[in-house]
Amino acid sequence: MHILLVENDSIDQDKSLLTSLEKGGYEVCLAHTPTSAAQKILSMWPNIIVLNPANSLNVIDFKEALAKNDLDVPFMVVGTQSDSSLDNTMIINDVEQFQDLDHSIQQVVEKQKDRFVRLPQLTVDLEKHSVLRAGQSFPLTPKEFKLLQLLLDHQNQIIKRSMIMQEVWETDYMGDTRTLDVHIRWLREKIEETPSRPKYLITVRGVGYRFSTDFV
Repeated sequence: MHILLVENDSIDQDKSLLTSLEKGGYEVCLAHTPTSAAQKILSMWPNIIVLNPANSLNVIDFKEALAKNDLDVPFMVVGTQSDSSLDNTMIINDVEQFQDLDHSIQQVVEKQKDRFVRLPQLTVDLEKHSVLRAGQSFPLTPKEFKLLQLLLDHQNQIIKRSMIMQEVWETDYMGDTRTLDVHIRWLREKIEETPSRPKYLITVRGVGYRFSTDFV
């Protein structure tokens, strides 16, 4: 699980949550300022943002900076906060043991476990119908999303062109499937680092396509 931890760079070691989170098995990325946090959320799309407001971090500034990317990542503040403007924020007060924080994180992430598909350099948001790659969010059209979802549901399996036409376009007509080829190209432009040399969306000539995770 990926966590973006936001702490003051001058925080006392005994107040930092970094070591505890890493020992708890989390992959932690650390940010100290609203700007760096906003940049890192785009590069990693974490499961959750944990803000430790020790040493007087301005929680509102961070919330506003992170909200601009519109990635809708769960946000948790550890410590005593009573500001009514902290909408959609889970506030954990008086965390004395790591188990308390760990339990709270698991609760928040559990609610979104079926929302995201996370792959190397690629995250798919099944709720917002978008993908994040190379720090950029790409919205998917209804047909692109339906096509990608079909491929994700059959990872590493060959999906025949006829099945794709039936499932995505709801037709058995195979006289002209150029629209499928066009949508495959558009989808590759959004999910592949180099669309002309795809790693994920592989063409199986004469048959169909395969969404590959074999290289992971």
